[in-house]
Amino acid sequence: MIAAAGFVTAPQSERTLDAGAYLAGAAELGLVVAALAFGAYRVRAALLPGWSGPPARLAEVVLGVVGLIWVSEAVGTFGGFDRLPVIAAAIVVGVGAGLIAGRFAGGRDAGPPAPPSWGVAKLVAVGVCAALAAAWMVPTLSTLASGMDRTDSLWYHLPLAARFVQTGDLGHIYFFDPIFLASFYPGNSEVVHAVPMLFFDRDFVSPLINLGWLSVALAAGWSIGRPYGLGPQALVGASIALGSQSLVEFQAGEALNDITGVAFTLAAVAILVNGYAARPVGVVDRQPYLPNHGGRRPPPTATGRAIGLPALVVAGLAAGLAAGTKLSFLAPVAALTVGVIAIAPRYSRLRAAIAWTLPMLAAGGYWYVRNLIAVGNPIPYISSVGPISLPAPVRDFQLRPDFAVVHYWNDTGVWRDWFFPGLHESFGTLWPATLVGMILVGAFAIWRGREPVLRLLGAFVLVTAVAYVFTPLTAAGEPGQPIAFTWNVRYLAPAVAVGLAILPCLPILRATPARRAIVLAALAVVLAFTVGSLVQWHQGHVKGAIAAALVVLVLAGAVWLLRSRGFLGPAHAGLAAALAVSAAVVAVAGGYAEQRHYLARAYEDTGAGQDLAGAIRWARDVRGAKIAVAGIRGVFTQYPFYGADLSNRVQWVGIRGPHDSYRRIPDCATWRRAINAGGYTHVVTTFDPYLPGTMRNSPEGRWTQSDPNARLILRDGPVRVFQIVRPLNPAGCSGQRPLTRAQLHSVPNLNGTSRSSR
Repeated sequence: MIAAAGFVTAPQSERTLDAGAYLAGAAELGLVVAALAFGAYRVRAALLPGWSGPPARLAEVVLGVVGLIWVSEAVGTFGGFDRLPVIAAAIVVGVGAGLIAGRFAGGRDAGPPAPPSWGVAKLVAVGVCAALAAAWMVPTLSTLASGMDRTDSLWYHLPLAARFVQTGDLGHIYFFDPIFLASFYPGNSEVVHAVPMLFFDRDFVSPLINLGWLSVALAAGWSIGRPYGLGPQALVGASIALGSQSLVEFQAGEALNDITGVAFTLAAVAILVNGYAARPVGVVDRQPYLPNHGGRRPPPTATGRAIGLPALVVAGLAAGLAAGTKLSFLAPVAALTVGVIAIAPRYSRLRAAIAWTLPMLAAGGYWYVRNLIAVGNPIPYISSVGPISLPAPVRDFQLRPDFAVVHYWNDTGVWRDWFFPGLHESFGTLWPATLVGMILVGAFAIWRGREPVLRLLGAFVLVTAVAYVFTPLTAAGEPGQPIAFTWNVRYLAPAVAVGLAILPCLPILRATPARRAIVLAALAVVLAFTVGSLVQWHQGHVKGAIAAALVVLVLAGAVWLLRSRGFLGPAHAGLAAALAVSAAVVAVAGGYAEQRHYLARAYEDTGAGQDLAGAIRWARDVRGAKIAVAGIRGVFTQYPFYGADLSNRVQWVGIRGPHDSYRRIPDCATWRRAINAGGYTHVVTTFDPYLPGTMRNSPEGRWTQSDPNARLILRDGPVRVFQIVRPLNPAGCSGQRPLTRAQLHSVPNLNGTSRSSR
């Protein structure tokens, strides 16, 4: 190990964990997971005692993840997000909640019905799960071979998780860029990434986390149809969104969190559907005695059955997890909130509102309260609500106009050249069937859904689809060139997943076996075209994809065999425990091999996809450095500079403005003062737009290189890596030009092209 100026350069052999360090981290993480799983199981058994199968497991996942988020927030608010506090808090919360809940167990809730499913439909569903496992495994294996490379992962998802681990503080506002105000984004999914980082000092679990959320989403899809005996059909419907290019390309093997929000949105919907079905047919929510009815029971409400309050609590937690994950899920969660209150029987609406809203706020409101305290505005992207003005940071730099899809509603050229091809790429050849089907399902569910919960979900689908059309960035790009459309079609995934999941559950379509078979066939055909059109099939890793599909098929066969022999019932709890232990041993052993493979290769060769390949390769074995990053290109490639063991402190350097805005540094003297104030050991200067071939240097590069106390250690085109050997001299900036107005703000030309400096 070579030490210098507070940082060290470690040998390549130290990128991976040895067996002792790995097993210690696995044991600590396992202790946290086991404690919270115990609590989640016991709390679910107390709240929803009659539930079993996928809906029960889904509720337990929601409760367990909520417990992990709450534990992290509780200790992280006071700077204590560290190994021992997290372990201690998880044991107290998980075991304590489990012991308390055990005192209330033994209820007689009948639980939701679970009619038998059609055997052929089950086989189709297993095949669908295998196909999705194969599709998602291709980009996951690509990540494990070279490192995560999606812009959002490297720009703020993983840097935020790493900051949580480095500082122990979840409540602080961390600044990443002057462009999109990512500092104020909610961080539930980043907490989930941060917890394994905390115990391993490595990120090798992160590429696998979204596979877990995919599994949760599939379980939720099945659970939506289960009360009708249509679990397989509902899973196939939801899988059209889960297997679309819009999700697979951007989520698999990465830290992007759209799949996280979709999974918890589907979970909230599934728990609502099962909570509605759990009330026996014909029972209405009536008050036993109300004075204003002369001592008589009030008349039955038009809404009929009520969703039980415990189910509302758990569903509200799931919705809160989605809202606390990504801003694009605020509209879907708001639609569910209004719908849940609207379908509640008249005399229990207040109770229903409280049972849903308080858990929702508790599971997702932390980040918005943090923003409110820091800025005076829970959603700083909104500067006014009607006549009310709210404090909000100014976006100082505009990379491209943030148009929404609605901006081009009557532009036939954009629809022909951008939107239709983008939808084809995202949902495959039959994309019109997917989107038209989603809209028709929503409208028909409202009109003839009969059951209030299905009408609620129909309204949810339409509201979410309309909200997508008005969401900023869905058609971002220069006028007439919405290059971000294809990237951000994923914001439509909740509407597609829920709409096609409830399609087979509509009364008119589930009325006869023939109709159920036709619906299954139609969904399977659309799904086949959607998954079959994925570009991932042409990107290699064929053996790994086939292996993933075979694992799913073997597991499904094993479950069927054990269940058919009666080995999965309560009488064989010992066998279930033995299987769980065996699975844990396999996971731990596989994780050790995976971390050695991944950490040894990550960012070794980022290829044409990254134009900072040399600088990124340099950072992998640097430990304990403080690295300043500059240039707009550097905004989107911050994470690899944290190093293999995540010990480097990395900051895209700017200056604070009013209401916690963050701005680009305009001149040499201010730049050098900022480098000195931050105590940086290294500076990495990049370029502004994505045309490095036309540049020889960058403004920040010139400001740094002209100081004799900055030693150039790497040069790759316009990219420079400097070691700061002594403080820079702000008075020595004579002749160094400041940034132009275009460089500071990326002012667009009248013809729509950017004037940002090259």
